[in-house]
Amino acid sequence: MTLPRAALIFLALYAALFAFADFFATADPAAIDASLPYLPPEGIRFISPTGHFHLRPYLVRPQPVPGQFAVYTRQGAAFIPLQFFVATASADTALDASPSRLRLCGISGDAPHFLGTDEFGRDVWSRLLYGGRTTLAIGLTASLAASLLAVVVGLIAGSAASWVDMLLMRLVETMISVPWFYLLLAVRALLPLRVSPWVAVAASTALMAAIGWARPARILRGVTIAARNRAYVTMARATGASPWQIARWHILPDLAPQAITQFTVLLPQFIASEVALSYLGLGVTEPLVSWGVMLTAAQHLSTFVEYPWLMSPIWTMIPFFFSVHVLADRAGSLRPLTLPSLSRHWYRLPR
Repeated sequence: MTLPRAALIFLALYAALFAFADFFATADPAAIDASLPYLPPEGIRFISPTGHFHLRPYLVRPQPVPGQFAVYTRQGAAFIPLQFFVATASADTALDASPSRLRLCGISGDAPHFLGTDEFGRDVWSRLLYGGRTTLAIGLTASLAASLLAVVVGLIAGSAASWVDMLLMRLVETMISVPWFYLLLAVRALLPLRVSPWVAVAASTALMAAIGWARPARILRGVTIAARNRAYVTMARATGASPWQIARWHILPDLAPQAITQFTVLLPQFIASEVALSYLGLGVTEPLVSWGVMLTAAQHLSTFVEYPWLMSPIWTMIPFFFSVHVLADRAGSLRPLTLPSLSRHWYRLPR
């Protein structure tokens, strides 16, 4: 199996987990259990307390030490049979707009905590899935919008008159000269801080798309100029093809591989930007959950040492970013989507 194919399969698994978070999560991500703060990850065993092997796994839950906060011991740990395809009641929260009544696994009377809990006793595994869905939705939407805007600007700048090209490129150079992340922070800080979570999500997405299109637009403009001067484009123009037909059948196919590459390059940047904004309190806010919201618990150095499972968004982002960059390298070597042959298209000659 090649590396790009393995990366594609890995990203497909990620997408399935986050898209069906209602099914794969084990608990409501907003549910608080004050009796289990900072619970370490629970182990899974196929050996029962009596020493017999069972096909149905057991969940090993550490027991809290009496009189101490967030201190647990493996001595006397509870072995709880893990159940599959557990029916649960609908949750009425902002996170579960249309929650599933069926979860992949659970335990009787409670929820398993495969990645432990946070300071409020909320399940980290469930919050990781719901937070990944929010973060990836913002990153994908912003990357798609920025890529489409870059295609439009690059196509116009490379095909239009020289004065239009000059104006658009001066705008692009101005956008590139400003550190876009600090500009993003400044613009977001000017907006009201106390807004609804969904308004904060929309504002963050729109700001990232409005700021991140400039660099891809300059690259796509160069591709447009190169494609415009090729022989088959000159032949199409001589046969009476309109500018729209030339752009559609000859220039856009050449732009497609570069546009896909720019999209895959922007995606990790926008995801990291969302994480940073939410970490600073300028992006997604409670009761919604994102990877940046989860990492707000890591503002103290002691968290890395005492509760490393709270860093799960970081360990999740690293392989995700690696897989996306592998596909970005592969996308850069793609051929145009259609063959630039005039024999494949018939143009209506002007009368």
